[in-house]
Amino acid sequence: MRIVLDTNQLVRALARPPELATFVMAWASARFTVVCSDQLLDEYEQVLLRDYVRVLVYPESVRAFRNYLVDAIEIIGLGAFPAVCRDPDDDKVVATAIQGQADYLLTADEDILADEVALLLTRAGIRMMTIDELVARLG
Repeated sequence: MRIVLDTNQLVRALARPPELATFVMAWASARFTVVCSDQLLDEYEQVLLRDYVRVLVYPESVRAFRNYLVDAIEIIGLGAFPAVCRDPDDDKVVATAIQGQADYLLTADEDILADEVALLLTRAGIRMMTIDELVARLG
């Protein structure tokens, strides 16, 4: 199973250590592959530095992400991609899922969940869920 993590779901996982532990154990057991692009990885790093995120996330969780999880991510190069989302920052997330041949896109972003974007992802064979739903399936 190949998944793409939208930044909002990465922050959600890092802010909740028990769920993060379940997620990381399943990842380490190769139950899925996390696919990411350089552009999305850059966004992860930028968001993790924001003050409001630093209040939510334990520093140890961010260190674990940087020291272990980043090395386990399959990084893909993104080709050109069209603007499909209301928020242009979300286009790279959708493009990463499609070009990375993901099975799932983990997101709670209303712009990505919008009907026209959801239809595009569905046509590409990509299902959307939240990290909570994935953790429940893995549990």
